[in-house]
Amino acid sequence: MRLSLTQENLSRALGSVGRVVSARASLPVLSNVLLATDGNRLRLSATNLEIGINYWIGSKVDQQGSLTVPARLFAEFVSSLPHGNIELSGVDNVLTVKSPHYESKINGISADEFPVIPTVTTDPVLTLSAPVFRDALAAVVVAASADEARPVLAGVYMYVDDGSLFVVATDSYRLAEKRLELPEGAPEAFSVLVPARTMQELVKLLGESEGEVEIYVDENQVMFRIADVELVSRLIEGQFPLYRKIIPEKAETSFDIATAELARITKVASLFARESAGSVKLEVKLEGEVSVASNDSEVGGNTSSAECEVSGEDGEISLNARYLTDALTATKSAMVTVAMSGKLSPCVISPAGEGATDDYIHIVMPLRT
Repeated sequence: MRLSLTQENLSRALGSVGRVVSARASLPVLSNVLLATDGNRLRLSATNLEIGINYWIGSKVDQQGSLTVPARLFAEFVSSLPHGNIELSGVDNVLTVKSPHYESKINGISADEFPVIPTVTTDPVLTLSAPVFRDALAAVVVAASADEARPVLAGVYMYVDDGSLFVVATDSYRLAEKRLELPEGAPEAFSVLVPARTMQELVKLLGESEGEVEIYVDENQVMFRIADVELVSRLIEGQFPLYRKIIPEKAETSFDIATAELARITKVASLFARESAGSVKLEVKLEGEVSVASNDSEVGGNTSSAECEVSGEDGEISLNARYLTDALTATKSAMVTVAMSGKLSPCVISPAGEGATDDYIHIVMPLRT
């Protein structure tokens, strides 16, 4: 293998594929990144056996070939090189890297030992705007469970219904749903449950992309293609909860408030809630005020308040401060509506104010105090 390419492109690609490489892989080759020429391009691949990434870079290829090298070492070395052209050559599983004033040899492992990353060969089921899909995933994936013992809750559920794509996640303590309108010609029915880790990686891959993302699905795999990058992941088997049953249709109390203001007083209250599992109490007064209170038997207590526009009646509810903060961060609007019906019913946070849309809800379950 012998080729040349720019340091900037190679460093960017290694930064993307390197994130799925396991630092404690059961097989040594899984700690490596595969370098394989593909016509006039270099393909970089990495996998942890759950997620796989293929990333192509335009290169000047003089001799075809392939090998694997330690991903972390290679990425750190390339990122340390000055901008400009780099020459790569591989002989007997040793990669030689040359750039002006620098030369290094990195011992690798044969490409024959690298696992095959599955390819989904169907037609794309959906093509979406990359920025729109990235923002939808980022607003939802925060609500997925980190507990692998309940795999269905450790995923992001996507399905098409009545011309819209719904993206949903829940860990049973909170739930987030984002609705995206689909263009004509989109499939009438479609559903997949994708590991949340895959979606977190996809959000990073989409990054500043302004193009499109194509979604491919077969029986066991899903593939996302963004320009010259493919992310392949297994699907989660199982039935996602019938979540719509827990979405309240109306509220006894609701208030509109500046998102930053509610986030600020929640953060202050959370400082005094560390001994109570992050529990803070919201009290809403018809006069137009919401207060967030917390108490800690050792360090003291806090009550902070802010003005708001209240509908309905006085109300109160206890919530996990972190979950409330996550919901406010994910909502991405200057104003939010917080709706609740007593101490034991779910609390619904949604965008409010001028230009607000009704395509996102974030539900936080109350704490019993």
